[in-house]
Amino acid sequence: MERRPDRSHFPRLLAAIGIATIGATMTRAAIDLQPHRDHPLDLSKYALRVAYENNFGDAQKIAREEDFIKRAPGGEWRRTGRSPADAEWTAEGWGGCLIRDGKLWVAPSEFDSTGQPKSVEAAKRSHMVVWNQRVFPADFLLEFDVNHCGSTNGLTIVFFCAAGRNGEDIFDPSLPPRRADYQTYHSGALANYSDAYWSRNTADESASNRLRKNPGFQQLAAGESLTTGPADVTRHIRLLKVGGHIEVEVDGKVVLQYDDAEHPLGAGRIGLRSMAGVTRVAYSHFKVWNVEKRP
Repeated sequence: MERRPDRSHFPRLLAAIGIATIGATMTRAAIDLQPHRDHPLDLSKYALRVAYENNFGDAQKIAREEDFIKRAPGGEWRRTGRSPADAEWTAEGWGGCLIRDGKLWVAPSEFDSTGQPKSVEAAKRSHMVVWNQRVFPADFLLEFDVNHCGSTNGLTIVFFCAAGRNGEDIFDPSLPPRRADYQTYHSGALANYSDAYWSRNTADESASNRLRKNPGFQQLAAGESLTTGPADVTRHIRLLKVGGHIEVEVDGKVVLQYDDAEHPLGAGRIGLRSMAGVTRVAYSHFKVWNVEKRP
């Protein structure tokens, strides 16, 4: 389940200021889901030009955040450098990440020589975020294929337009390490949008696709996920962002759209997140287009 800010202190706080709670629990309002559209994105009013394409057919360097951070005597993590310029991808977290058989494979534990995730205790499984090396323009179309390899738990998210809150590159040495800790992506030093497009954590999450703006964990829109059912099938995800206009498409059907009229985010990096509960996930046919409105 997506980790949300800790609200365990709310009943005590409300009692202290004289507001009663019903029982000892607080309930969340049901998510108002946009109905999906039985058609793909309408791209007729845009001119598209390929900015980046990766079919994972060639050897590519994958950097690890763990290699350029260290733990200070006080226990906090600090950066000692930044992701190498020749790295095609940078993985955050201590799980597995490799390119094999035309796919980018990610798992909550390291891979063995056969390409299978090693068996580890649940406490040692890691969330993972894998960033592409490019800083992509503010207006783009992203598409990729994803297969969750039969996973029965966990969540996957795509981050986009990611930069430091003050415009820094996400690997700037001044920014704190993230180590795939979800709070550092939604309520830390980064600004980004995130779309949670697949889940098996709860029935509500499995049925919904949720768009957020960070920092702040602000939910902008939610739609039908269209990813319920078998978890060993390949899904095709497309995400369009032009100015403040955002649309998400799953398997040829638009599941949500939103217009961010308040300071839409600009150019930034794209990252792929998988929770520790996802046993293994395979990404393929990763492609980004520059998008311009037609005259």
